[in-house]
Amino acid sequence: MKDTYTLLLSVLCTLAYNSVNAFQFNQNTSFEQAIDSILVDYAGSDKPGVTIGIIKDGKLIFQKGYGMADLKSHKANTPQVVYNIASGSKQFTAFVIALLTQQQQISLTDSIGKFLNEFPDYGKGITIENLLYHTSGIRDYMVLMWLTGRSFEKNFRNKDAMDIIVRQKKLNFNPGDRCVYSNSNYILLAEIIYRITRKILPEYSSNLFKALNMNSSSFGNYKIEEKVIRAISYFRSVDNYMPFKNKYTAYGDGGLLTTIEDLAQWDKAFYDSTSLVQHILKRGTLNNGNILNYGMGIQFSTYRNEDIQTHAGAFLGFRSETLRFQKRKISIICLGNSEDINPESITRAIADVYIFGDKNSTALLQSNIDKTVGKSLSVEHATTFTGVYQVVSNVLIHIRHEEGVFNGQVTGQPKQMLYADSSNTYKIGVTNDKAVFSNLRNGKYQQLTVVQKHGNTIAQRLSILSPEDHIRYVGNYYSQEQNITYQFYSKDGNLYFKVGSNAAVKADVLSSYNRIYFDYKNLEQATIDFNLDSNGIVNGFLLSSGRASGIQFVKK
Repeated sequence: MKDTYTLLLSVLCTLAYNSVNAFQFNQNTSFEQAIDSILVDYAGSDKPGVTIGIIKDGKLIFQKGYGMADLKSHKANTPQVVYNIASGSKQFTAFVIALLTQQQQISLTDSIGKFLNEFPDYGKGITIENLLYHTSGIRDYMVLMWLTGRSFEKNFRNKDAMDIIVRQKKLNFNPGDRCVYSNSNYILLAEIIYRITRKILPEYSSNLFKALNMNSSSFGNYKIEEKVIRAISYFRSVDNYMPFKNKYTAYGDGGLLTTIEDLAQWDKAFYDSTSLVQHILKRGTLNNGNILNYGMGIQFSTYRNEDIQTHAGAFLGFRSETLRFQKRKISIICLGNSEDINPESITRAIADVYIFGDKNSTALLQSNIDKTVGKSLSVEHATTFTGVYQVVSNVLIHIRHEEGVFNGQVTGQPKQMLYADSSNTYKIGVTNDKAVFSNLRNGKYQQLTVVQKHGNTIAQRLSILSPEDHIRYVGNYYSQEQNITYQFYSKDGNLYFKVGSNAAVKADVLSSYNRIYFDYKNLEQATIDFNLDSNGIVNGFLLSSGRASGIQFVKK
C-alpha cells in the first residue's frame, strides 16, 4: 500500500517543474522584459494584478506593479501600494513573541492556560511553543468557519475567532505529536500578547515597525495613513472582476498591511546576526525528536536543490509570498490582489530567470496549461470519465470536470490538469505520464490506469449511492458542539447538502465507504462519514478535514 501511494503521488503531485519550455526569451531580451513576459496575464488597466520586488544584498534592485490596485478608482499596482499579506503575517506575530521572550515576560515552555483562563482543559498541556510551531492539535477556526457555513466577508474580529476556538471539545491530536497548520494558534498568540502587555497586537507592534523602518505597515488599520493607496482584493465573476466585501478584521494569524518597500526593510533583518529574527528561524521539534521544516511563521524547503525560506499567504483574494534564497542573499516578493493569482508559481518563475539564468521558465507552465487546454471536453462526454476510482482502501483518485477543466486528484492532494492525448487517454500535467480509461460500461469508464515509466497503477471506479437510496440520507443533522445544522435533500435525482451561507453541495455518497468528499476552492478538503445503527439506519455522521477532525453530527 505504501509503495502504491508513493507511486501515485509521484505521478500526480510533482508535476510543475519538468523540463518543458513554458516561457522563452531570446538573448536580446532584457531582464525587465523577461519579467514582463512572465506577468503578461496580470498587466492592464482592466484587471487586478501583482507587485513584484527583487532584493539582492539588502537592496531592492527591481520593483514594479502590474494591473490595478483599485479598479473603481483606477489606481494601479505600485511598490507603494499597501496589501494584506494574509498568512505571511504570522512571522511578525512570532517576532513579537520573541521580543517578549527576550524581555522574560514569557517563556516558550509556558502553558497557554497561564494566560488564557477560558481555554478548555483537554487534559493535555499546550505550550507557547506548540502554538508557534503548529504542534498544538487545536482545530483551525477558519476551517471551522467554512465547515459551519460562516461567511468570511462579514464582520469578524479576534473575539469572534476566540469564541470559536474555546468552544471546541477535542483536539486533532496530542500536542507535540504532529505538525498541522492551524490559524487558531496565531489568534491565540495575539490574545496572549494582549494579556501580557495590555495592548492589542496592532498597537504593541507599531513601535517595532517604526524601528524596522517599516513605516507603511500595520496590523489592521492601526495608524495607517489615509493618503496611502490600499489594494482592493477581487474574485472573477464570469467576465468581470468583483471586489470582496472585506469586513474581516481579525489579526495575528494574518491581517498585516504592508508594501514591497517595507518588506525589503524586513528582509534585511534576516542577515543581521543580532536581530531577534534569528530566533524565529529556529525549527520546531516533535515529541519523537523529528525536526520540522517550520520555524516560527517561516517555512523551510528547497527549490532546484537550493535551500529556501518562505511563507505564502492567501485570504479573500489577497495573495503573497516572499521566496528567500538566504545563501545567495536574494529574495523575491510577490503581492497580489486577485484570488486567481498563484504567487508561488510567479516567484519561482522569476527565480528561474534571474537566479538560475534560464532562457525559459517552467514554474508557471502548469497554471498556464490549466487556462489554455482541456476546455473542449463537453459536459456530456465528461460524465463517462468523472467519478472516484480506488487503488486500494482509502487511496482514491478523483476525476472531475469543473468549469470546463478536466482534472485528477489523489485524496488529500492538489488537483492536477489532465488533457487529451486520444479518446480515452489523457496526459497528466506536463509529464510523459498518462491516465488511460478503459472498460466502458453503462456510459461510464470503470477502470483508470496510471501509466508511467516505472510501472502502471490500476484503479477501479467506485459506485455511488443510487437515487432510490437518497431517502435514507435526507434530513437534518445537528452538531451541538458547533451549534449548526447540515440539511440534506434530494433534487432532480441528486443528493445535496446545505449549511449556513455556503452554496449547496452536490453529495455523491460512495456506497462502499458511506462517505462524501468535498472541498473549499481547492484549499481544503473534507469528508463526511455516515454512521449507521445496527439496523442499517443512518443516524448521524462524522465531519473531518485535515485541520479540524472528528466533529459529530446527529440526525434529528
